[in-house]
Amino acid sequence: MYGFLCFFLIWGWDLINSLKLNRSIQWNRIIGPFHFTQLIYILTTLLATRYLFKKYYPVKKYFSLIISLLLLIAVFILLRSCLAQLFLSHVFNILNYPGDVRISYYALDNIYYAVVYIVLGTLVFLLDHQLHSQKNEAGLKQESIKAELAFLRSQVSPHFLFNSLNNIYSLSYRKSDKAPDAILKLSELTRYMLYENQDFIPLEKEWDYIQNFISLQQLRYESGLNMQIHFNNSYPKAQIAPYLLIPFVENAFKHGKVQDEHFPLIISLQSHEKQVIFEVKNKISSQQKDKDGGIGLENVRRRLALLYPAKHHLMINKDADSFDICLKINL
Repeated sequence: MYGFLCFFLIWGWDLINSLKLNRSIQWNRIIGPFHFTQLIYILTTLLATRYLFKKYYPVKKYFSLIISLLLLIAVFILLRSCLAQLFLSHVFNILNYPGDVRISYYALDNIYYAVVYIVLGTLVFLLDHQLHSQKNEAGLKQESIKAELAFLRSQVSPHFLFNSLNNIYSLSYRKSDKAPDAILKLSELTRYMLYENQDFIPLEKEWDYIQNFISLQQLRYESGLNMQIHFNNSYPKAQIAPYLLIPFVENAFKHGKVQDEHFPLIISLQSHEKQVIFEVKNKISSQQKDKDGGIGLENVRRRLALLYPAKHHLMINKDADSFDICLKINL
């Protein structure tokens, strides 16, 4: 940015006028000792302005900043005098000002250019500072989102384990032969929760996790369950956040009547045209469980809002007999 600004201030107008008037570019007129001395004091002023703003602006020492900028004007005049008047005149016999120039004109002219360069340096710093602040703010917001997602995701495992252990305890209490199989299924699910740390996984993996969960739940019942389970992955590249769908299935087993011969538990997962559609329909059990409630659905709502903002639609329909959810996610 500073390089472009220096180039434009020193050579820009000459090049623009040459192009505008269709004149040939005379390199000896645009590259010479005078231009390089300009480059030195312009770049020095711009960088000094940046240094002063970085030192005083963030800590709000505005008075010190103003005093320092006034001193910078004096330094600019001194530097320009040494380069443009003494150095050029003695080494290259070039005069930037005529010998009879008045002191007042010389001072005002140098103050004018100093203020122009300081103002430009200020604008560049403020723009850069604003962009940097926005970048930091976006980074902090992203880190905050990641931390919240990690917390929400960590809630899923203890919540699921708590309910699964209760189910296994019930099997053990009844001395059911299904208890060892339940422990084995739980170990498989736990292994998945412990080692699947990716942000997004193939849709098949999440479905396998749901299948294992259903198998674990089936061990609780002596007779078969009335279920209709469908999986159709028409978009093989589909990926989804892990553990996102399991709370809906868990909710169906906790609060649903899964042995009703007239009202099956329906679980459907499909992907097509870069969209995932997940549906769960169950009959509500008259025996309400888990009176203290749970974190499942609220957890999912928050994760959806963070992971798929404006890219998902969750519909929940509940009446006296049934509870239906339909989740659509645009990938």
